[in-house]
Amino acid sequence: MDWIVLIERWYGTIAFVSYFLVVLIIGGRVLMAGKTVGATLAWLLLIVILPLIGALLYVVLGEPFIGRYRQKQARSSFLKYIEVIQSIPLPPSVLSVDPNDPAKPLWDQTYGAIKLPPYNGNRTEVLSSSHAVLDCLLSDIKAAKKTIFIEFYICHEGGRVDQILEELVLASKRGVIVSLILDSIGSRDFIASDTAKRMIVNGVTIVEALKANFFRLTLRRRDLRMHRKLVVIDCDVAYTGSMNLADPSVFNQDAGVGEWIDLMIRIQGPVIPSMEKVFINDWLMEGRLESIESRTTLSLAIEGGVPIQVVPSGPALANENLIHLLLLSIYSAKKSIDITTPYFVPDDAIILALKAAALRGVEVSIYLPFQNNSWLAKHAGRSFYEELLISGVRICPFRDGLLHTKCVLIDKQIALIGSVNLDMRSIWLNFEITIVVSSSEFSKEIDRLIQGYNSASDTIDLERWQNRSIYRKILEQVTRLVSPLL
Repeated sequence: MDWIVLIERWYGTIAFVSYFLVVLIIGGRVLMAGKTVGATLAWLLLIVILPLIGALLYVVLGEPFIGRYRQKQARSSFLKYIEVIQSIPLPPSVLSVDPNDPAKPLWDQTYGAIKLPPYNGNRTEVLSSSHAVLDCLLSDIKAAKKTIFIEFYICHEGGRVDQILEELVLASKRGVIVSLILDSIGSRDFIASDTAKRMIVNGVTIVEALKANFFRLTLRRRDLRMHRKLVVIDCDVAYTGSMNLADPSVFNQDAGVGEWIDLMIRIQGPVIPSMEKVFINDWLMEGRLESIESRTTLSLAIEGGVPIQVVPSGPALANENLIHLLLLSIYSAKKSIDITTPYFVPDDAIILALKAAALRGVEVSIYLPFQNNSWLAKHAGRSFYEELLISGVRICPFRDGLLHTKCVLIDKQIALIGSVNLDMRSIWLNFEITIVVSSSEFSKEIDRLIQGYNSASDTIDLERWQNRSIYRKILEQVTRLVSPLL
């Protein structure tokens, strides 16, 4: 009996010491990580209540760590990227911007953070349907002469994407360098497919970005993803926006959210070399030692073109720049802010900025999908609705599919378009790309698109929202507790 008591005491002592060490070591690491107060408290609460689970989750998901080798490569290649971009000879008309342009503070913010200037004289084409995107992309691939660089989070076979993949093989056979960077998680099925293997046999290079497997969990976070959507062909034409390399008529049809609604921008002009270098930077970050040809040349401004600044973001690329850019955009608005995003789980700073804008008389409208493929993000995001509605923000659930467009339109003059969702994962963790465009004509096109979204959306009424069930209110507040961790 004495032995049993001793063993119980022994196990109890070990359990207490283990609990104390886990809370002390991992909790101390959380405190020293310099996270926001909300994220810090959420992690500490999880570690204190569920120490083993909390500690494991924090080690795997808690810090934006991409691996020592990749982090070193990312920093080194990004410094080279900036050097190359700054060395490109450009006429003064391309680099000079109007000091009175409303977007100048945004451009200055990004230039101060990562030394990328805006470029005048670009031609843009707004592609608001998947058919238009795939038509243009197919035509440009067929016309390619030297290089095709493609980077997507998701590449999914089926529908018209099969034509794109086949045309890439044909381009490779005629001597075009065809290189794809695809995210390890988002494009998992395609990377393992027979189609991908056949493309590689025919000379297409496919790089699996941020390769994820169990044995790498201790080396880097599994949920840091390559989320960019980028195509650059012959350093002459580029695409970016929200659409993955997937045909919405066949992609994710069993999810019950309808077809994905996206926006892509086709671009020509002096900004193209800096977009191409984003791809090459990611290529080098993945440790690719083989050479990849660049056709960076003197890019002349197109008459009547618009100024564009490209903003790459990610854990190794001055990741505070993106949140600063978003906040500056919101605070600079004088008349209107229109936001479209599929996932809305912002931090306190963005919520405060949106409320402040609405309270000073700015018309703030947020368009989100009524049905969402992320249960947690949907309910966590809804926990913010009431305080936004009270401040006068319009929240508009879109009913004609999964609204996947990622756009911020300020005063119908400045547009931020790209791959960034309005959640902390996109802003702090993922590798993303955004373009900042200042043009009344371009913004009118974007505004027409948003008004189309508006006609297919409801507007949430504050009183009805406040009268929703207590079950929903509790669910939303519980999921909000983990929103800093999303």
